[in-house]
Amino acid sequence: MKRNSQSMRLFVAIPIPVRVTMELERWVQANRERLAFRKWTHPQDYHITIQFLGETTIENMDVLQTTLRSIKVEPISLMLKGAGFFGVPKAPRVLWAGMSGDLLGLNRFHESVIQATRALGYVPETRPYAAHITLAQRYVGENEFCSEILQSAPAGIEWEADRFTLMRTHMNASPMYEAIGSFPMF
Repeated sequence: MKRNSQSMRLFVAIPIPVRVTMELERWVQANRERLAFRKWTHPQDYHITIQFLGETTIENMDVLQTTLRSIKVEPISLMLKGAGFFGVPKAPRVLWAGMSGDLLGLNRFHESVIQATRALGYVPETRPYAAHITLAQRYVGENEFCSEILQSAPAGIEWEADRFTLMRTHMNASPMYEAIGSFPMF
């Protein structure tokens, strides 16, 4: 969709509980000096992306929210599973917190959102879905990335995802994401 003043950049996400956010932020702050990334995710922006939608006009918001409201799945038990990265080991693009738990349920939910939004003209990404929480982007360290630090990342912290959100991106703001709709999963 073409970007104009009457559109918003949107995505569907699962929010992260405050206690999980606090654990991730504690780990980030303890290791930030040793992890030279250009952009750190604001803790209020931690989430699990389900589908990036892109530019959406104000006129399409009602039908989008009605469609999202119609998606019903069982709550999903999730758990933090350490940290990892996307990109080359020498200089990763993205530092992320990993997920475990009911990943089959999470993938089914992802597919439900894809199918529902496809009917509205949204095109899903072609790369395989990989649930994660982005912590930082664009490694800029002078030395090679030290992956041993990842071993101390939070793991085993459980929660139940029972709702999802429609998020709006405010580019160059911090925090940059705003929840503009919240939907129960069941």
